[in-house]
Amino acid sequence: MKKLDVNLKVLIAIIALFGLSLSLMAQPNQRQCQFQQKNPHGIAALDLTDEQKAEMKEIHLAQMKVTQPLMDEVKINKAKINALINKDNPDMKEIVSLVEANGKIMTQIQVKAIESKVKIRASLTDEQKVIFNTHGSKMQGKKAMHRFQRRTPGNCRF
Repeated sequence: MKKLDVNLKVLIAIIALFGLSLSLMAQPNQRQCQFQQKNPHGIAALDLTDEQKAEMKEIHLAQMKVTQPLMDEVKINKAKINALINKDNPDMKEIVSLVEANGKIMTQIQVKAIESKVKIRASLTDEQKVIFNTHGSKMQGKKAMHRFQRRTPGNCRF
C-alpha cells in the first residue's frame, strides 16, 4: 500500500511539473518583446511621419495590385508542374516551359519590388535614407510590410 502511495505521489508530481512547463511555454517571451521595443529595427526605426506612412502604404498597395496576380500565376504553374511530375510519363518539355515561365514571372515580381523600394527611398529624408540603407536587407520583399507596425506587447511574436 505504501509503494502505491509513493508511486501515486510521484505520478502527481510529474503531471504537475509537466503542466507548469506547458503553461510557461505558452506565454509570450516578454523579455524579447521589451528588447524589440527598445531597439526598433526595420521600418519602425525610420520614425516615419503620417504622410510618409500613407505614401508607403500607397506604394505597397500599388505593388501588390501588380504582383498578386503574378504570384497567383506562379502558384498555378507550380500546381501544374506537380501534376505533371506525378504522371507516369511526365512531359519534360511542358515542365521546363512552366519552370521558365515561373522564372520570368519571378523576375517581374522582383523588378516591381525594386521599383517600390526606389519610390520609398525617394520619399525619405537624408537621415531616414541612412537608416533605410543600413537596414535594407531586412526591409526587402513581403516581410518588409510586416515591419511597418511597431512592436507592442499585444503584437509581439513568440
